Amino acid sequence: MAGRIPLSQIGNYVEQRMEQLLRDVVLSVDTKAKLESPVDTGRFRMSWQVGENAAPGGQVPQGNYPNMPALTRINYQRERLGNIYSVHNNLPYAEPLADGRSKQAPAGWVQLIAKDAQMYALAQAAKIGRES
Repeated sequence: MAGRIPLSQIGNYVEQRMEQLLRDVVLSVDTKAKLESPVDTGRFRMSWQVGENAAPGGQVPQGNYPNMPALTRINYQRERLGNIYSVHNNLPYAEPLADGRSKQAPAGWVQLIAKDAQMYALAQAAKIGRES
């Protein structure tokens, strides 16, 4: 049975649900990009970052990075509606790896992650709309 929300609170309820969806999608894209990244030293996987309204950030120094990194937010703390978030990798060889120039990852793997996230976000947003 669905809970009841006072009419005056519907806007706040929907906004909170949509912000949670935004956080879920950003985390999911970041995680999938890292999991599907070709790994030699782990530097490429470690270099995925999330920017708010820009794609700033530096590069992870050369070295070996054996562990899966956590979400790296650049210049913000929490995803909020009204902003644009980019999951990006600033290494000079990121684009060739995304284009499939590695035997470890097929061409278009980054675009597939983005498309899956878009389809998930649209479906979940529609569900939130139906339930509100």
